[in-house]
Amino acid sequence: MTQATKTLKQLRKAAKLTNRAFRKQGPKSYKKGQGALLKVLHCSGGTMASTELVDKLGYDRRYLKDVVRKAVRGGYATMEDVPGERAYTVSITAEGDAVAEKRCAAQSEVADRVLSALTPEEVEQLNALTEKIIVQCKDMGAHGARKHGRRHGHGKRRCRK
Repeated sequence: MTQATKTLKQLRKAAKLTNRAFRKQGPKSYKKGQGALLKVLHCSGGTMASTELVDKLGYDRRYLKDVVRKAVRGGYATMEDVPGERAYTVSITAEGDAVAEKRCAAQSEVADRVLSALTPEEVEQLNALTEKIIVQCKDMGAHGARKHGRRHGHGKRRCRK
C-alpha cells in the first residue's frame, strides 16, 4: 500500500466516523431525508420551490416528493402546487422549524467537539488541504453527490442508502 493510499484511507475513515458522530448525537425525530430538507428550508427563509430544492439537495424529483410527503405527514412541512406548472412549493412549519433548529444546534456542538482536538491554526490548515483535495477530485471528473432514486449498479430498483 502506498503512502497516498494510506493517507486517503485515513481521510475516508475520519469522514465515516465524523458522520457517525453526527448521526449519534443529532435529534431523531424525523425519517431519512427529512432532516436535510428541513435544514435547507430553515436556512433559506422557510419556503422554497421544488425545483430549487432538487438543485440544493441533489435529490431526484421523485425522491424529493417522497421526502416532502413524509415531512407533510409528520407535520414538519406543508406543500402547495404551483398553478399551471409541474412544480410545488414547500414551506416549513413551526414544528419543523423547531426540529431543524435543534438539528443545527446539535451539529454545531458535535462539530466543535470533533474539532476540539485541533488548534485553530490546524483547523485552517485542514480546511485548506481538504479544499485542495476537493478541487483535484473535481478536476478528475468527480462531481457532486449521488442522486437518490436512481440506479447505482448495486442491483436494487432504487437506492435505499
